[in-house]
Amino acid sequence: MLRGLRNRSIALLWSGQALSAIGDEIYRVALVWLAVGLIGADAGYIAAAQSAALLALSLVGGRWADRWDHRRTMIAVDSLRALIVLVPVAVMFAFRVTLPLLLIVAVSLSGLSAFFDPALQASLPLVSDDAETLAGANGLMSTTARLARAVGPGVVGLLSGLIPTIHFFTLDAVSFGFSALSIAAVPAARFASPAPDAGAPAAGSLRAAASAVRRSRVMTYLMVVKSLGGGLWSLSYGLALALFVQAAAPGSVRAFSLAIASYGVGNLAGALFIGNLRRRRPAFIVYCGYLWMGLGFAAMGAAASLPALCAACVWAGFGGPINDMPFVDLVQRLYAVEDIPRIFRLRMALETGAGLIMMSAAPSILRRLTPGAVLSGAGLVFLAFGAVGFARFPDDGEAREAA
Repeated sequence: MLRGLRNRSIALLWSGQALSAIGDEIYRVALVWLAVGLIGADAGYIAAAQSAALLALSLVGGRWADRWDHRRTMIAVDSLRALIVLVPVAVMFAFRVTLPLLLIVAVSLSGLSAFFDPALQASLPLVSDDAETLAGANGLMSTTARLARAVGPGVVGLLSGLIPTIHFFTLDAVSFGFSALSIAAVPAARFASPAPDAGAPAAGSLRAAASAVRRSRVMTYLMVVKSLGGGLWSLSYGLALALFVQAAAPGSVRAFSLAIASYGVGNLAGALFIGNLRRRRPAFIVYCGYLWMGLGFAAMGAAASLPALCAACVWAGFGGPINDMPFVDLVQRLYAVEDIPRIFRLRMALETGAGLIMMSAAPSILRRLTPGAVLSGAGLVFLAFGAVGFARFPDDGEAREAA
């Protein structure tokens, strides 16, 4: 990872994404807590709407996004997101900020990720000097969300009594602006890539990605697991955890921030650990990550106190990057640069589709099951993902050969 930072382009991209991710986490913690306080388990519908927007733009916008310049796309998206997240702040000065307005902002920000995230993933091989630098870049980018989960909730806890909640949105807007500036500072020549196929059909991007994925048994299994696991993670970490804390410490945003920060600390530690390893057997490492994370989520659901919950969050968080970063390695080893955005857009579409289904069902699920049961149940499923992978899809020789 230090080798990646020696590359000026990667260092610029990482610094922008790290600050932007912290801003996003500050915004997300505030949004989730406000929504849970207002409408309880029905807050799942907000997450479902965000997933629907991301899914729709992943499916519809991919045809055009694959042909756009990655650098300009990321700068434009970050600039637009900064303006959107400032809308509630501006409205607050003349009117009352309503839940529908917050929903529109949340959906818009989520949908725009369909253009930014694949462009970023496709850019990393272009700005990296060699395979080891690319591995370091993957490790660095994996730390951004994890660092944000450790830092963002702490910022919320420190500032919650000092500034109005709406200005957490202002902080997010500032972070988007910094990200856009950091990308603009990277020379355009570093983003030069092969021209995409101009003759691709309307839905060809995702069809071509699905066809490429099916050629690898390991990748097919991992894509399914990532999709289902992403939806389950949204339900458990994104909503059940907030309800679990709400029941244990009613009205305490600091307690919720502490639980999220604990997960983030584990996430960051896991990213630093796996990011500095030579990941020669990526599928094997992914399965280990699911086993580790499964044990953590099972313990989260069984926690009898806030300290026990925070300890379980640290454990579960550590497994996240262990099952995710090697997946990125596998994609970058098996597929050509021009195919990478399509593969990640396919993953995004499948994962958000699963999230949409799961979060739409969340209110019904959480009226029948306790938040603790949902967290523990998610842990058992994650354990099954790792065990089935070891038993049925152990061979990632194709990845080692490609490397």
